Amino acid sequence: MRRFVIGTAGHVDHGKTTLVRALTGIDTDRLPEEKRRGITIELGFAPWQIDPETSVSIIDVPGHRRLVHTMIAGAVGMELVLLVVAADEGVMPQTREHIAACELLGIRRAVVAVTKSDRVERELAELAGEEISELLRGRIEHEIVVCSAKTGDGLETLRATLRRALAALPEPEKASSSHLSVDRVFSVKGAGTVATGTLVRGAIRTGDGLFVVGETPPRQTGARGLHVHDRGVELAEAPTRLAVNLASLGLEDISRGDVVTSDPNLQPTSRFDARLTMLKAIRSSAALEVYVGTARAPGRLQILSPEEELEDGTITPALGRIRIDRPLAVTGGDRFVLRGGSGKGAFGAVIGGGVVLDARPPPMRDRKKRRKVLSALVGADVASTLRALVAERAPKPLASKDLGARFSLATQAIERAAEKAADRGEVVRIKDEGYLDRDALTSLARKARDLTREHHEGHPLERGIKLETLRQRLAERAGAPAAQEAIRHAAKKSLEGIPILVEGDIARIEGFVDGVGPVVGGPVEKARRALADAGLKGTGEFAITELLAVPVKEVRAVLAKLVRDGHAIAAGGQWFDRAAVDALRAAVVGHFGAHDVLTIAEFKDMSGLGRKQAIPLLELFDRDGTSVRRGDDRVAGPKARPKV
Repeated sequence: MRRFVIGTAGHVDHGKTTLVRALTGIDTDRLPEEKRRGITIELGFAPWQIDPETSVSIIDVPGHRRLVHTMIAGAVGMELVLLVVAADEGVMPQTREHIAACELLGIRRAVVAVTKSDRVERELAELAGEEISELLRGRIEHEIVVCSAKTGDGLETLRATLRRALAALPEPEKASSSHLSVDRVFSVKGAGTVATGTLVRGAIRTGDGLFVVGETPPRQTGARGLHVHDRGVELAEAPTRLAVNLASLGLEDISRGDVVTSDPNLQPTSRFDARLTMLKAIRSSAALEVYVGTARAPGRLQILSPEEELEDGTITPALGRIRIDRPLAVTGGDRFVLRGGSGKGAFGAVIGGGVVLDARPPPMRDRKKRRKVLSALVGADVASTLRALVAERAPKPLASKDLGARFSLATQAIERAAEKAADRGEVVRIKDEGYLDRDALTSLARKARDLTREHHEGHPLERGIKLETLRQRLAERAGAPAAQEAIRHAAKKSLEGIPILVEGDIARIEGFVDGVGPVVGGPVEKARRALADAGLKGTGEFAITELLAVPVKEVRAVLAKLVRDGHAIAAGGQWFDRAAVDALRAAVVGHFGAHDVLTIAEFKDMSGLGRKQAIPLLELFDRDGTSVRRGDDRVAGPKARPKV
């Protein structure tokens, strides 16, 4: 069955509700106050079964100027508008404002019902039709029918015109996720919370897992039951009016303006970038009211296109950022309306609107790069959009997880473009992260080499820069994943210049040798001679510091170099001449060749050391496998046993 969603529009008391009742037999005014005052206050709904294969949901909207916000909420998802103009009054202020709102929401087809024809001469009714036709020309495709809900005159022609207009509408586009804009929430005894709205995209099946997105982070729920036109269904497909019985949610967990969706990527946002159509002059940062889906919130407009102010009365496409005072559920491709001011003028309080290009844009760092992104989105150029996004995000990668429900282009299309660009080498694919601009990666890799070289210059006695330090320095600009990729890139010989080498937890420039050998009379040579003079007695850090008269940090670098170069051994907080220790080790191995046990007394005699000085070296030999402790004595370790 083909389903359609249409809705009324027009000035208050022009006969919208009466006309819907004449077409469908259903009175959409359900509130006592509506019946008492004779005007529509809340949205009303009526099903219209044209034939067994065609079902229409009609949304009846209020026409009062103070209820335009409700009209806009009702117009979301409409494919066709039934524009109602009273023959005895013609075009009125809310006629114009409703038309402006419909046009900005992307409704491109209308059937105009010139109602109350029984009150005026035929010629006057036709004049009203010509007036509205002039207003719509070039903006919304339309047909005009003069009719009277009271007498029934012209109603069959209206029904036929509506059928013809509906048949001309394109098939709805397939969507990978569902999107229902909530306009009413209530509780049913024995069932729980029910949300109703227009299912504008995708499909929902009973039992599906869903998310409710509004001001707060998404809340998980499920479709416990579905009703279309008061009839239970297992599957609902857009476009249609739909009531969803939501599992595990109370009335306080959902409200008008929220979105029910199957898309886990949809998140609330407090700003979005858009292609604007402005109907009135407005300055950047002007206060206004923002209408997206069935939600509305105060906000401000920052114009990103070159104009500071758009000319009054023109319909000029522009680029802008909308900042809203509270988060709303917004997705790329959503249409919105902006209202503000006194409400006087050709379009009432409607000052503009547009299409959301980027629902979750980054903070404004580079306006020129941001414009490139938005211009590519306006042109629906997927490849250019991908390149602009990656360049804007650099030196950080464009994260794959940030693409969902964000842009006016399909997420899958951008992902495919990214994969193709990576295959061509235009961008760099970072596993489980996203895509990095190749030029930015090259620049970051050169920065890694520069930082390593600077470390060598500042700390010539050290083997290189600690890998974690290098990562952290690069991550300050680009984030950890890009920093890691940059270090890998810096190690490649294909990158111009001398590569870095990663050795364990250290990075160094290829060909760098710490200290380039000891300088005669330099700190390394002085420390080496001091250790040789001390022999097995060892030397502490403090004594070396006093000898060299340099900062402790440099002393430690000198000692670390002597250890790396094989001139010193550290044990028990002391440093020993390696040659002396090796000679002592050889003596211990020789002892084990003739004896099973080495006592501490024997070790003291062998080394010429006191007990306090001997223990650190005995423990060193235990660690390196020369000996094994047994009680207070030692026996031969793996290194001292004869090889078989």
